Amino acid sequence: MNETPTYPHFSPGKLFVGPGSSADLAREIPGSFVYLVVTDRGLSQAGMAARLTRILEQAGKRFHVFDAVAADPPIEVVTSALETARQNGCNAVVAIGGGSSLDAAKAVAVGMKHDVSLREYGDGRLVKGPIAPLYAIPTTAGTGSEATRVAVITDAAKKEKMAIRGDHLTPLASALDPDMLVGIPARIAAETGIDALTHAVEAFVSRNANTITDVLALGAIEKIGLHLCRFARDTTDKAAALEMLVASCLAGQAFTNAGLGLVHSIGEVLGSRYHTSHGLSCALYLPATMAFNQPAAPERFARIARALGEDVKDLAPEEAGRRAVVAVEHLFEALRLPRTYNAVGIDFKLTSKMVDDVLPQFSTQCNPRKADADEVAALFNAPMG
Repeated sequence: MNETPTYPHFSPGKLFVGPGSSADLAREIPGSFVYLVVTDRGLSQAGMAARLTRILEQAGKRFHVFDAVAADPPIEVVTSALETARQNGCNAVVAIGGGSSLDAAKAVAVGMKHDVSLREYGDGRLVKGPIAPLYAIPTTAGTGSEATRVAVITDAAKKEKMAIRGDHLTPLASALDPDMLVGIPARIAAETGIDALTHAVEAFVSRNANTITDVLALGAIEKIGLHLCRFARDTTDKAAALEMLVASCLAGQAFTNAGLGLVHSIGEVLGSRYHTSHGLSCALYLPATMAFNQPAAPERFARIARALGEDVKDLAPEEAGRRAVVAVEHLFEALRLPRTYNAVGIDFKLTSKMVDDVLPQFSTQCNPRKADADEVAALFNAPMG
């Protein structure tokens, strides 16, 4: 935990929360802009994007739709979206979708205002100054991107994920609308929920954790423990969907301030090479990484165990901390998540470059326990099964 007496804390923009809140957001956004609605083809074909555009039309807002976002959005998709924006005079962005759509939209909003190669931001350059006005409607409960100051896109040529960072990347306003999650596949509900859980766990044990992020992270962990299985069993359950949206947002606020850890460092390297979903990457590495980290912060892991409903009151801190790993493993079993590379369909081969790519990452530096190359390699190999 950060012992510095003062620290900055970044909060999300305005949040509209509850059933139908996406309509409230659409009506409130300024009418002086021409919006690029950034989404993916699946949501467009399912009619979800059309629900939003109908509201925008009724509210008299001008917009054009870009619906070609792909998973782990490559730079080329962002470039194409920017060209669509320029051709149609768009000067603001509305994102509707999962983490890929929100991340792509953030990168587009950066490109609208800053004439700098996105690769330069991926190399560690911060986005200085405002981006184009950005609004978000998440359709999964996992990334918490509506509350974060980062966008992750892919450099396909290098097979690397790039993190674009800056204090202005948080949307001005977002809607946490459970109506937008109704009926999503149970697998997506489970995988994205584990992404949110990983955000919260890693933020809580981060070297940069503080009093505010502790409250946010533990609140998210508790909500996920109570509601993720319920939502994954029945994705038409709007009450559970809303709880998961709130949990995801809380976790996003926590990690955008406290940072993450080795699960994300390793998972992003895996995803850039094997194109696994981010939530699935988290599922592969979270239990083993928690077990690796637990000796460095047993009291914190004990609090995670309690937040997940474990009775640890009579246990020593070390044993109580280990119960957090057990609780997460039980959650994974209930969700029937694959736990090995074979189960995911990956013919995994570890390279020294993969390990080298993990070690310098900011998330690695936030991890509560330092890891050397051999320890990172062991975590990569944990899901061999």
